[in-house]
Amino acid sequence: MDRKKGYVIAVVGSGGKTTLIARLAKQSREAGMKTAVMTTTHMWLPRCFSGAGMRISEAKQKMEQEGIVVFGQKGQGREEGKLVFPGQAAYEELCRQADLTLVEADGSRGLPMKYPDQGREPVIPGNVDAIFVVFGLSAVGKPLNQVCHRWQLGCGLRPGEGEEQGKRLVEPELASDFLERGYLRPLSFAYPAALLSVILNQAEGENQRKAGLQIKALLEKKGRRVQLACLKPFRIAVIYMASGRGTRFGGNKLTALVQGKPLYRHGLEVFLQVKKELEKEGKIQTEIILVSRYPEILDAGRRLEEGETVDWNGRMMGGEPEEKFFTAENIHGDEGIAASIRRGILGAGEADAFLFSVADQPWIQPDTIRGLIKGFSENLSPGEKDIGCLASENRRGNPVIFHGSLREKLLSLQGDRGGSRIMKELPDRVMEFPAEERELTDIDYPDQT
Repeated sequence: MDRKKGYVIAVVGSGGKTTLIARLAKQSREAGMKTAVMTTTHMWLPRCFSGAGMRISEAKQKMEQEGIVVFGQKGQGREEGKLVFPGQAAYEELCRQADLTLVEADGSRGLPMKYPDQGREPVIPGNVDAIFVVFGLSAVGKPLNQVCHRWQLGCGLRPGEGEEQGKRLVEPELASDFLERGYLRPLSFAYPAALLSVILNQAEGENQRKAGLQIKALLEKKGRRVQLACLKPFRIAVIYMASGRGTRFGGNKLTALVQGKPLYRHGLEVFLQVKKELEKEGKIQTEIILVSRYPEILDAGRRLEEGETVDWNGRMMGGEPEEKFFTAENIHGDEGIAASIRRGILGAGEADAFLFSVADQPWIQPDTIRGLIKGFSENLSPGEKDIGCLASENRRGNPVIFHGSLREKLLSLQGDRGGSRIMKELPDRVMEFPAEERELTDIDYPDQT
């Protein structure tokens, strides 16, 4: 990138434009560069670095101070709640001030695939240096009319026509054809000096990666630049269930001391450690929901959540708010484990998968949990292999992970029957990940402590 001249990248297509722009802006800022984010169409109002509705002088000052500004006018009428083009003069002035300008230059109605209305879309700025075409691999294998914006245009049809053609499943050949005819060929002709590259996003599971490699090979035969990406981290909600009645134990076993520490804290510390390690790697985002019926556990969780110091086993934890850690009271604990499952799911944010862990396995190890989470995300194939559990020889145990598509099945569970019911119903979809037998052992009786 020529630091003497502001570099302009236009991002078009579907299935991750905003996410790509956010990642590029963050990387640019970390490199000490001033970055402007704008749109030639419209985008959602930003949550941070917002310059929406500012004067150009204010936007330039914000970029100087914070490293990033997301600039434009606030939409009116049908565009209310969105950021729109700031006007040509303001756009050019901010481009001259920025080291990098990122432009969202297309719309896709939130779908992973698009065929543009050529002549009107995309809206590429005249000073563009590079054009990134994004495609969401989640479209592959699904009916065209469900996943592609303006699909009729790609089939040579008018809106409302071609009901049967719309039922056609998106295969790699169709995806590469739409990309080539809809974007790559016209853009390379109109902007011959611009770097043109395809980003095949959402390459999370095995099927998506396989389809992505096929599309990549087809486009590279035509001389196109293509790369696979997973722009958005895989999001796992860890639901740590600490509501057990402890009937065989004779009372609340979760606060009983095991090796000098309350039983429930052993596993929770492991998940907090793994959460931090995965965040550093950047590919998996984890939030933890501590579900309990017991005041002592709820109080410790809330203090950790709020950043107060918690003395666990003679050492200080906390001191600052634990991000993506939440405490949820289970007022229906007498019902059984299904109540904890429901409370955890409803307390979680948007997630790609839900991991359920009981709180009475004190010998579980961080490497085992990390292997379970990473192995599940890397081998996931929704509808085929989308449940994961720990196993030692012929014995399965907790924790267990379910893909987000099984959310409603999980919410429908009742009583003291947990996710094992779904695993028995869908045995071919279960993946096993290794653990030592002792790690799967739970504490049921006082003499085990």
